[in-house]
Amino acid sequence: MVFQNINSISVDTVLVIQKDLEPYDMTSLVFLLYEIPDTALQRLTVYQKVSKDIDNDTMNLLHHWASHAQTRPSWKHELLEALCICRLYNIIRKLGFDVTSVKHQYQPSNMNFTAHISIIKKILYRLCESVNSELLLRLKKTLLTYGIDTTTHESCELILLELMCQKFVVFKQTKEMKIDFSKLTEILEHFPSLCSFASLLTDVENKLNKTEESLVQDIELTTPTKKNLECKDSDNVKVQYDASDLDEFYEHFNQLNLNYVPSDLTTDKRQSFKDSYPILNPKRVGVCCIINQEEFHPSKENITHKIHIDLTTRHGSTKDQIALENIMSSLNFEVMVRKNLDHKEFIDFIKHVLKNCVHKDDSVFVLCILSHGVRGHVYAANSVKIKVEDIQTLLDTDIAINLYGKPKVLILQACQVDEEPSPASDLVADGPSKFFLRKSDFLIYWATAPEYEAFRQTSKGSLFIQFLCIVLKKRARNDHIYDIFTRVTDIVTNVCSTVRKQQVPIFESTLRRKLYLYKPL
Repeated sequence: MVFQNINSISVDTVLVIQKDLEPYDMTSLVFLLYEIPDTALQRLTVYQKVSKDIDNDTMNLLHHWASHAQTRPSWKHELLEALCICRLYNIIRKLGFDVTSVKHQYQPSNMNFTAHISIIKKILYRLCESVNSELLLRLKKTLLTYGIDTTTHESCELILLELMCQKFVVFKQTKEMKIDFSKLTEILEHFPSLCSFASLLTDVENKLNKTEESLVQDIELTTPTKKNLECKDSDNVKVQYDASDLDEFYEHFNQLNLNYVPSDLTTDKRQSFKDSYPILNPKRVGVCCIINQEEFHPSKENITHKIHIDLTTRHGSTKDQIALENIMSSLNFEVMVRKNLDHKEFIDFIKHVLKNCVHKDDSVFVLCILSHGVRGHVYAANSVKIKVEDIQTLLDTDIAINLYGKPKVLILQACQVDEEPSPASDLVADGPSKFFLRKSDFLIYWATAPEYEAFRQTSKGSLFIQFLCIVLKKRARNDHIYDIFTRVTDIVTNVCSTVRKQQVPIFESTLRRKLYLYKPL
């Protein structure tokens, strides 16, 4: 049978087989397997730049997917089907499978059948196979007339991911929108060699829009479907709980032996400070600012622009604030807290801290923002969006001269659901007076990846912040911040997967060394 060898596939196996993949194969597999278009596009864009290098082993895109996907029972089947769709039969043989049996199981040439891969992704992948370099150039020029610039994308897969990210096509049904390929199919109909894909996509769109409504899950944490679920955490401890009440999650993970580290990670334990950012003063590691946006009100700016935003009170956010205050104080940070700031007060507070409260011998700056949010933005108390990029820019100005070359960590408890892009910001930041590489030494950690909600329980606080504080308490005195954040991502993802909620924390970094938040006195 096809699945006799399925257990031979492991995360380590994926790390081995990806070395045999050509860049275009890796691009195809990421396109088929990654669930979040933004994440796939971001990583493939970087991969596109580095894949021409002789040594690009750092871009372990398939291994990264497997590391996160292994929480799903079907992940090995997803990988095998994707390999079959891409006709990577040499890899399939290397995994110990009979190619004929695998092809019979997954029917890669049947455009109306998939077992584990999205039928839409399969059709779009076949579309990409049919696009040669001439068609790709014409498609790019056509998209430019729609105001979508894909000139830097070297493959059709990246172009389609761009269209998904910009919601030019909608390939997943939600409560707010149905699957929509109408704009893309209109374009494909004007390319004779591609018009057959237009009818395929239209048929699938009609079928899925009729049948998927019952599959759309409720994203409200307060009203989940009650089920008695079983979770197995990474320390091999089984827990029974009701998905409608997360109290047991908090209690269980608070009691976990979070100091446990698999043997293959022991080299990440602190050995010395030679390869890490220096901590100049152990008695005062740095400054931690916490902005807790708990209550919201309409603003003149939104009303005059006829922007209706109904932001609810974030009950439970004070629990997060207190947890962050306690842990950061215990790590010898000076903690400064402000609540319910409008957008001007928000920026003024950060400027004040940077100018007057950050000392020359401070080693780390941490900014924690607890608020509602949409993709790339957080909300001020007056319901005005603030770009996270603008905050990052502010930390690169002359006001923050004492932070040049020092690590800056942004922790953001906010959703990243989609919304129309905001008007250009009126925040103008003067550049540094001396040469300084902007956006270096940053680590930004979002509670959830793009398109996903970030869940909070009114009586306990948010999943992300509470688990972050637990892991910091257990491990910040020994582990560097990458290991800590990776551990938190694993815990939150496992919890949310078990209760069938979509939340996956994600961090992006331009740090140049390991970062520890504590140094023994």
